[in-house]
Amino acid sequence: MKALRLSELRELLQGQPFAGWWADFQRAVTAAREARLHDEDLVAQAQLMELRAELAQRAAVDVFTAAGESEEAAARTGAEAQALENQALEIVGAYEEQRFRTSDLWYRVGGSERAVELAREAAAGAKRPEAQATLEHAERTRRQLQAEYEAEDARRTRLWADVEGTWEKAFTRSLLGAETVARTRRVRREAERLFKEAEERRARARQLRADADAAGRERAAAEKRRAELLARADERFSCTSGETFLYWRHRDDQRSAFAVALFDEPEAYNLEVKALAIYTVGRQRGIAFLEPAREGLGRTAEEGDRRFEEVLLGPRKGVRRDDDVPPGPGKA
Repeated sequence: MKALRLSELRELLQGQPFAGWWADFQRAVTAAREARLHDEDLVAQAQLMELRAELAQRAAVDVFTAAGESEEAAARTGAEAQALENQALEIVGAYEEQRFRTSDLWYRVGGSERAVELAREAAAGAKRPEAQATLEHAERTRRQLQAEYEAEDARRTRLWADVEGTWEKAFTRSLLGAETVARTRRVRREAERLFKEAEERRARARQLRADADAAGRERAAAEKRRAELLARADERFSCTSGETFLYWRHRDDQRSAFAVALFDEPEAYNLEVKALAIYTVGRQRGIAFLEPAREGLGRTAEEGDRRFEEVLLGPRKGVRRDDDVPPGPGKA
């Protein structure tokens, strides 16, 4: 690190070699910053897309499971509808048998009524007891057949009501089963869409990750370029380069050095820092305490410490330091 006077340092900074280096350094810093932001943005996009792909995959699995459950429900509903159809056919068979019995009784009732009419005509024309007994027997037979007919006809009616009720249930289950099948197809299509979307997002995430890797290489190259320029400054201008300052020794003060800022920084230091501004720093504190560079000797360590305390710390309100009190008796 070369020792310079302030005038020499200003002349160096205003020279064409340093101006060319500074322009290259600014471009390198800008490229490094843009590469870093681009890299971070792509990494964030890749991570977000990977998360979205995972969420889509989970949603697809859930929907696919729901499709399986819907298929099972559709199968159960279809089986119930078929069982009811079979039951209705069995009841129809029983109804047909009952209808034959009821029809037979109906014919027999009709025959009994005709027998009663004949017996009544015979009894009206003859006063014999046998004719009256025949009429009574015919009427009893008719009443018995009528009662049997009514009972069997009521059974036939109940059987037909069972047939219609069973058919109604089967029809309802068939309708619900068809709806369940349609819902199953819709859910399965949704699952397929989600699986496809998850795969597309994974592909997009892989592409973003590849782009991020390329951006990372560009970022590393930009950072390397910036570091190379700082190392070149050490060689060309006989200084020591840091991340934020270039340093030269102070020729007139062995305890101090000149620090040239590489960036604007309004808040991080004890004063506002401007790029290419020259500051004086002490050996002990370095850039922890900056002062604008001036000609001649820098402040002593004691002066720097005192000024640092006054500027940044200061006396507490209502408290006087011994240094501010005039010497009294017994004080040196």
